[in-house]
Amino acid sequence: MAHIIEQLRRDHRNMRQLLDIIEREMKAYHDDEFPDFDLLGMIAEYTVNYPELIHHPKENLVYQRLVSRDRTLQTAVGDLIDEHKRVAEMTKRLVATIARVASDEQLPRDWLDSLVETYLSVIRHHIMMEEEELYPRALALLTQQEWAEIDAQAANIEDPVFGSKVAAAYLYLHKRITQECPC
Repeated sequence: MAHIIEQLRRDHRNMRQLLDIIEREMKAYHDDEFPDFDLLGMIAEYTVNYPELIHHPKENLVYQRLVSRDRTLQTAVGDLIDEHKRVAEMTKRLVATIARVASDEQLPRDWLDSLVETYLSVIRHHIMMEEEELYPRALALLTQQEWAEIDAQAANIEDPVFGSKVAAAYLYLHKRITQECPC
């Protein structure tokens, strides 16, 4: 299997863990408990930065090669690349909203619940489409040479939360992840 697909799938597993934490924390908020806004803020910051700077550019390299091999995938790939931009905007909106709530600004709970539910749903669906539709096609169509070229072009930056060396800004988040899932 192509090394880059393994990385992308690992990123998706990690993202699903973070989405599950967001869901649990927001359920606590909905149940009139006090969610961990520091934790939510770290997750939101990570999900703004890591996908945009590392994950999506790697996917885009794969998708460019994939479309060059199968032009019928151009629309599906274009839609997912456009969705990367929409997800980034949704994430920034969520970051701003979490910051507002954490600073005790009163926002309608139904509105916040809807924002979070939409965010979680869109990202989960996006991940599913990539893993069920495009990654298998890429594995089937691209040659070892193409995978090697993609790997050579891709930035090799370690994940600041899930990598072997956790960035200081994310130590608390990493600790919570390992407490919840010592996988």
